[in-house]
Amino acid sequence: MSRHRVNTLLALTFLFAGLLVGALTLSACTSPSQAPTSAAATPSAPPTKAAPSATPTTPTPPASPEALTVTDALGRTLHLPQQPQRIVVAGKASALVMDALYLFPEAKTRVVALSGQGQAAATVAFLQWVDPNIQDKLTLTTDAGPEQIAAQHPDLVVMKSFLADKLGKSVEALGIPVFYLQMETPAEYQKEIRALGKIFGNPQRAEEVAAYYQNKVDLVKSTTAGIAEAQKPQVLLMQHTVKGGTVAYKVPSPKWLQTTVVRLGGGVPVWANNSLGSGWTVVNMEQIASWNPDQIFIIDYFADPAQAVTDFIADPTAQHLKAVQNGQVYPFPKDFVSWDQPDTRWVLGMLWLAKQMQPQAFAQMDMKAEVEGFYRTLYGLDEAGLQAVWERLGDQLTPHPQP
Repeated sequence: MSRHRVNTLLALTFLFAGLLVGALTLSACTSPSQAPTSAAATPSAPPTKAAPSATPTTPTPPASPEALTVTDALGRTLHLPQQPQRIVVAGKASALVMDALYLFPEAKTRVVALSGQGQAAATVAFLQWVDPNIQDKLTLTTDAGPEQIAAQHPDLVVMKSFLADKLGKSVEALGIPVFYLQMETPAEYQKEIRALGKIFGNPQRAEEVAAYYQNKVDLVKSTTAGIAEAQKPQVLLMQHTVKGGTVAYKVPSPKWLQTTVVRLGGGVPVWANNSLGSGWTVVNMEQIASWNPDQIFIIDYFADPAQAVTDFIADPTAQHLKAVQNGQVYPFPKDFVSWDQPDTRWVLGMLWLAKQMQPQAFAQMDMKAEVEGFYRTLYGLDEAGLQAVWERLGDQLTPHPQP
């Protein structure tokens, strides 16, 4: 064998040995844990470009709600950093405020403190059908001051507008925003309901409620539009009170809702053209006799208005009144609270009053259906809740005054 051929064979041998050693080395460096997953294993989801880490121990907090701007009954613009989560109802006439707030389902979780005294006690008895936890929120008295209110840690306090100077300013001095409600005309009521819709973050519900009220006002207006002034009864609507054993009768301000609903329903409020105060004004029997109205409607916020009618008719001076002689003295209906005031039920008072003043024009109106429609539409009451309303009302929708 030639030297050249021997050298070639040696070179090929060394090359083959080198390749074999390299292959063995590569095989030894590959560990089992680095081997690819078998086809039978469940594949994991492919990571995204910014894949999150493992499930966090605490959830990511939601984005902060947007700030809102809302105007109250006094025309003041409030700038709130977010929708209020702790709302306190404070001051006198809080019953009327509570009923308005609970037109919104969000009130069940966001109203955290209120009073259960005076008329508010009856309102709480009603609202338990809407908010089963309302008893836990009775942490204030009607005359609670700013310190007691601040102790509830509110991010908004709601109260009636007449309390602005007496209570509201002191609360605001503590850095707590106050929203005022007035609700003394149908137009104001709808405007303020829409403002509450912004506060609760539920403008759609506000529009539903406003539309309900507007439809009822339009119904009454259209029905009474063709009634001549001569066909409208002279009407006296007054409040019966007893204080220290002394009975008094009071008429409302000409600017108040009670006066407005008499006019809307086709009556003439006999007291409206007199020089009266800005609130309830006491009138004596001589003044009532001088008016000598065709119809009298008596309100009693804290007792039975039917008994107030009986007591009024028994007065010797009242025996000479046309309304008494014609059996036209009526107790103003109330279930949990009276229907005459700027409570949510004022619309029921307007409808009932219109039917009494203009019975022929409103002969087809079914008040029972109106009552049930009100409570189902505005508060979502079930049959048990409606039964509680009817137990309070009794036969007041068809009163039978003494002749």
